[in-house]
Amino acid sequence: MAAGNFRFPDFALLDPITCIRDLRNATTAWALTTAGLTIQVSLAAAAPPRLSHFCVWCPGRDKTTFAYVPDVFCSAGDHALIRVGFTTGDSTDHYIVYRARGPDGRPSLDLLPDFDDYSDAESLLLPYGFVSHRKHLVIAALSDGPTEWQYYLHTLSCEPHSTWSKKLLRVEFPRGAARKSAMNDPLKVIALGGGLLGWVNLREGILICDVLDPGVAALHFVPMPKLLPSNNQLYDNESRARAIRDVTFSRGYIRCVEFEELVECRATTVPAVPDPWDMDELQDSESADDPPQEEEEDVVVGWRLITWYRALTWNCWRKGYTVHSDELGIVSLPQIIGGAGACALKVPLKDLKAAAPTLRGDGDVVYLACELHEQNQRTWIVAVDTRRKLVGELCSVEEVYLYDPSYIPYVLTEYYLDDRSGGAQAHTLNACHPTPQNLDGSQKKRQRLS
Repeated sequence: MAAGNFRFPDFALLDPITCIRDLRNATTAWALTTAGLTIQVSLAAAAPPRLSHFCVWCPGRDKTTFAYVPDVFCSAGDHALIRVGFTTGDSTDHYIVYRARGPDGRPSLDLLPDFDDYSDAESLLLPYGFVSHRKHLVIAALSDGPTEWQYYLHTLSCEPHSTWSKKLLRVEFPRGAARKSAMNDPLKVIALGGGLLGWVNLREGILICDVLDPGVAALHFVPMPKLLPSNNQLYDNESRARAIRDVTFSRGYIRCVEFEELVECRATTVPAVPDPWDMDELQDSESADDPPQEEEEDVVVGWRLITWYRALTWNCWRKGYTVHSDELGIVSLPQIIGGAGACALKVPLKDLKAAAPTLRGDGDVVYLACELHEQNQRTWIVAVDTRRKLVGELCSVEEVYLYDPSYIPYVLTEYYLDDRSGGAQAHTLNACHPTPQNLDGSQKKRQRLS
């Protein structure tokens, strides 16, 4: 497919490590540092499950201008926070927010003044949230309050001469719901429309706040769905919840997906091991092997996915779709070991070690990180359509931890989808291998991006 005909996806899996490269396309935005250095950021977009990435550059300079490879801290909606450091001039870290749709409808960059100093002084909790208000960017963050059911809300507008504001908020629980202890480990922030942001703890719940409301006094707590049986035993804290859950917001609904390994208890035969220490004498007949004994062990026999959804005004979660790994059939993986012309390896999807579901914006497609049990040398991202119970493409990725992958869900706006993006370029850095059918069941056609 020619670059001029490429259309940007409406959702991306974003590699947090950027590329130092002079890429210019319809996504490019620029900003000036206080020392007059120009920062250029562009998006090299790829349709999931391939990874997209930002390209950062300083026009008129070379790579030695950067003290390190810039990285993406977090995203909320179509906003992404990028950290950049320079070797000369502006020697301190700079934090910039890339907006896919800025004040004039085009991509924009906003520099956050004194962000690092304020974050350290106030012990702001990662991640941060962002909203656009009257064409200006507003950044929002939480910090621990004086009690376990209180937080400080910190906001900063990127209008000229703005300063941070700080307000103490109480946590408001739904009627009849049990009070939870402090949620001091939010994993992500989701944009809920207008000034609403939700800080998500994947095990406990979501703290929702209108960060643009000057009279706001509470964070509204939305409890997460009850964990599936096996997960309730294995994933007992938030630090491990990324392996089994994800939350997003689209089309007026908060959406949640949960992944569960299915374990079966099977009997195994092992030899008995007597302890001579406890014997006063050893008979000649006892020198022979002891009869085997039976033990039980847990064996993973597959997995299942379940999705939930709720409107902001509801007091419950409603079941979306369920998928069992037995329903998804065979996938094709290129041989990891072998020379040119090696045949693809065909395995049942349920035989792959899988974890870390990532929800697409519409809530139907889930991306799973997968590995081969016996080799465990490469990680794949596979797309699963939970509504049609179909498998899409598999994409090979490097240096990804199966149970806590580093890639970041990123929502793109309609700006990327209209005809103005016709001159943009797409770059595929990951090897992706299609299954015989697309997610909609149609025959897949090979396409090449130049």
